[in-house]
Amino acid sequence: MENTKLTKKLQVLLTETEVSQINRVILNDALENEARPVSVSAFIRGLIQDELSKRTLEQKSYLKQNLKNLKSK
Repeated sequence: MENTKLTKKLQVLLTETEVSQINRVILNDALENEARPVSVSAFIRGLIQDELSKRTLEQKSYLKQNLKNLKSK
């Protein structure tokens, strides 16, 4: 991860089942890698970063343009 100050919070609503599943995945990953478990927020941040990194430059610019169009309305 690049050295950037984290300044925004996002709120996500999940069911109890989803939270349990996330915790299970985090604990299983930690056991597999013989490492300390990461926090739920760090895990979700990683998921978001992975998804964003998969986007092509074309997709990113398309999204950026659409956001500009929405803001101008």
